[in-house]
Amino acid sequence: MPHSLLVDSIQKLLRRNAERNLRRILERTHDADIALVLRSLSLRDVERTFRLLPDLQRQAEVLAESDPEIREHVASMFDDDELIDLLREMSGDDAADLLELVPEERADQLLSVWKGDEAREVDTLLGYDPETAGGIMSPDVFALPENTTAQEAIETLQANHEDLEMAFYLYVVNEHGHLVGVCSLRQLVVSLPNERLTDFMTPDVISVDVSTDQEEVARLVARYNFLAIPVVDGTNRLVGLVTVDDIIDVIREEATEDMLNMAGAGGVDLADQGNPLKSARQRMPWLLASFFGGIGSMFIIGAFEDALLEVAALAAFIPVTIGMGGNVGTQAATIVTRGIALGRIDFSRFTWVVTREVMTGVVLGIVYGILLAIVAAVVWGGGDTWTAGQLAGTVSLSVAACMALAATVGGSVPLIFERMGVDPAVATGPLVTTSVDIVGVWVYFVIGGALLGV
Repeated sequence: MPHSLLVDSIQKLLRRNAERNLRRILERTHDADIALVLRSLSLRDVERTFRLLPDLQRQAEVLAESDPEIREHVASMFDDDELIDLLREMSGDDAADLLELVPEERADQLLSVWKGDEAREVDTLLGYDPETAGGIMSPDVFALPENTTAQEAIETLQANHEDLEMAFYLYVVNEHGHLVGVCSLRQLVVSLPNERLTDFMTPDVISVDVSTDQEEVARLVARYNFLAIPVVDGTNRLVGLVTVDDIIDVIREEATEDMLNMAGAGGVDLADQGNPLKSARQRMPWLLASFFGGIGSMFIIGAFEDALLEVAALAAFIPVTIGMGGNVGTQAATIVTRGIALGRIDFSRFTWVVTREVMTGVVLGIVYGILLAIVAAVVWGGGDTWTAGQLAGTVSLSVAACMALAATVGGSVPLIFERMGVDPAVATGPLVTTSVDIVGVWVYFVIGGALLGV
């Protein structure tokens, strides 16, 4: 059923209180589709729909697929006993994610009541930074001792498959639990029954430490086309794995964060855009750079007031000059920042990257400078104290210079921030826009004063 039709159907049944028909639809609908529908419902209808799911297992699956604000609301509507029953049905990493959203006091209370190995696993996961490999890993990993035979490994998998979230690989550990090898399930089933894991495993295992940033984990999974990557502690002891479904979530979150930061809207909660006051409060600090940049440009323009009074046409070309430069700077900054995020560009290539962006800016500046010169000569030509050629030359050179400078700033600033250990996406957007505005205005009037004699 198309998503829009499913949403309309569920909303209509909720308005009619047709719970029996709604249960039938929910029973036949995929968990991920239900989670998507919950985004379109009011919190009251989310609660009603969630409680109509057939059993705790379905509730746990839908909750794992839902947005954080939905999970937070569902957690708040259950009492402690109900929530513990729900947590027992969830995988360790999903249960930890849910407890991250509840108040700390309540999380501690839930863990004190929820006894057993599962509770200890979740408590351990909560101790890791949520944006590291330890914070996103699942402790449910298929690992066996190195002297295990292929037949024994297959029998173990058959007996325990329900307890494993995703068994893509078989990891091999020594007597101390240290990771020593890995093999695919395909290799396992085609091996002779009496062969030991050490006979056909791959000993050189690519793994990540529990403290590895989630973005680096995503890069490794993408680079090697893994379905999962093992996580080890400081002693190389296998403690969990990060699966590809979690990596997809990480890539989406990091890309969203980078886009918001590049736009100068870092920290904005996309789920709260219906609240104008909260949205304004989140975005206000990021506009300070543009605010001060505008004030700087205002003082520069004021310093050239005499030039504007003598050649009023200069004012008409300020927006296009600054606008073209700002666009080129933003383009360069976006390309370089994305290259850094993908691991294709670093500070060692500073000269090459900046040279490429400068040459690109020069070419663009020449092309658009010529076009703008034609416009200036045709529309604003004539006068007693200046000529159409002088104005055209001023405008064309200013645009060319501004675009070249903007490309230089946009190409170099992300690399400099990356070298300093600062996320390039956080400061690049506002800084590039502001600096291009100030420098562009100054260059424009300096060139205008030199060529027009004002």
